[in-house]
Amino acid sequence: MKWRPLDFRTVDEVIAELDRLQSAGCSPAGNWNLAQACNHLAIFVRGSLDGFTGSRPPWFARLLAPLFMRWMLKNRRMPEGVRIADELRPSDGLDEAHEVVELKQLLRRFETNKGPLHQSPFAGDISAETWREMHLIPCAHHLSFLHPAMPEGAANR
Repeated sequence: MKWRPLDFRTVDEVIAELDRLQSAGCSPAGNWNLAQACNHLAIFVRGSLDGFTGSRPPWFARLLAPLFMRWMLKNRRMPEGVRIADELRPSDGLDEAHEVVELKQLLRRFETNKGPLHQSPFAGDISAETWREMHLIPCAHHLSFLHPAMPEGAANR
């Protein structure tokens, strides 16, 4: 089992997929379960709204970030297997219901935010629209490795 193609264009699409994965149950084809994926994604959404904590990314990551970001925006996907700092990794034993609700609340808050957003720790100052895409694309990436237990439409057969 590998990833499935997802391409979210709206926060509502992400929330609908989170609801579907949570209600149907899902199995991971990657390293993280639903709670871990939501926890990781929430770090970035929260950071864009409230600011980032933790260590600054290494200079080479900041240097390459604009190229990486342009590639992501153009291709609407992320590469697999990118190493991330330990502080961005979710722990085991997270509560799925809590993590899903937390991510959904942060995404809704981001969508209705009228104030300024914080700088990206990698790319510096980016527009609200770029931030939006930089949330939607990773959501599609991480959720694509989670397969619903019941295939879509199977209940209607």
